[in-house]
Amino acid sequence: MGLFDRLFGGGKPAIPQIDPATANDRLRKKQLVLIDVRTESEWQDGVPKGAHMVTLGDPRMADKIYGYMKEDASKPVAVICRSGMRSGRAAKLLAGAGFTDVSNVRGGMMAWRSANLPVKPYRK
Repeated sequence: MGLFDRLFGGGKPAIPQIDPATANDRLRKKQLVLIDVRTESEWQDGVPKGAHMVTLGDPRMADKIYGYMKEDASKPVAVICRSGMRSGRAAKLLAGAGFTDVSNVRGGMMAWRSANLPVKPYRK
């Protein structure tokens, strides 16, 4: 978004980025809900411990996440994917659906694993 758009209201503000270590710390303290928006085949490699899984392509994504947040769209939610691209799109969709505290985990699962953060095996 260019300067003109920022000055004259063209578009929404950028989604905040959160680093994986901060996301994990806030998740452990129950200060945010973490959503893994990768595909089921990607989940086979493991999921962040404590995360909920909803694919980006799920037409009920926002409804499911709203349920995980105990129907409080103001609760903090962070979104993660493989590298941060899909989760950025998911975060924008959630913000557009009325979620007021949405962030994107910078670097996705690649950064999560690089930081040696906890991963659990995937179970349906």
